[in-house]
Amino acid sequence: MATCALELYFRKYLQEKTSLKQSSIKHYSEALRWISVHLLNKGLVTKDIYEVSDINRLYEFRAVLFADEEFRSLNIRGNSMYSAGLNHYIAFAEATDLEDHTVRIDKMDTPVEPGEYIIEQGVKRWKRSALIREQSIHSAGYLCEIESKHTTFIAASTGRQYMEGHHLIAMQRQDIFNNSLDIYANIVCLCPLCHRMLHYATKDQKMPVLNQLYEARKDRLANSGIKLSKEEFVEMTCC
Repeated sequence: MATCALELYFRKYLQEKTSLKQSSIKHYSEALRWISVHLLNKGLVTKDIYEVSDINRLYEFRAVLFADEEFRSLNIRGNSMYSAGLNHYIAFAEATDLEDHTVRIDKMDTPVEPGEYIIEQGVKRWKRSALIREQSIHSAGYLCEIESKHTTFIAASTGRQYMEGHHLIAMQRQDIFNNSLDIYANIVCLCPLCHRMLHYATKDQKMPVLNQLYEARKDRLANSGIKLSKEEFVEMTCC
């Protein structure tokens, strides 16, 4: 079974943030797999913990688990490995370390296998991680990555300036890549105006911005297994 992007990123996060040995990082990943099975058996997830994008839901899951006798017993036998793994994952999901650059998001870039897709009315639609999108916005400090001086309004959902996540290379193009496009390196934080500009402006208007974004992301994309020349990047992002 392919390892999902968030599980890979969580491991990279632990490598960057802590002095944990690889064996400990592996144990924490295994702990989250057991937790996923436990949550699945309780009907709280449909697959695993990595599908959950709402941080408040993760807090709720932690409260449920910490009140669960089976979990508490297992956690004691495992020298608190399960609770520590869950707490580390929640800290990772909160993305505070990404925004203050305690952990640099570009250091977590790595090739990821394509995720799952569904067929709707005969059209293949690749699933996206809302958490990866939100972490990308968080890591940009809720500032537009085309022009950081652009301002919007305070979003009720976050209490932060409203911004949107944009896949530079659209998920519809996933079939022509061996590695996932739903990754940190391929998502930029944009104000709504710049986001619409990339979707609807003329090519001449887009070109200066596409050149800017290519220079900013070409190495990160390559580190994630997406290697493109500038011409290929423009073709992929402009049409």
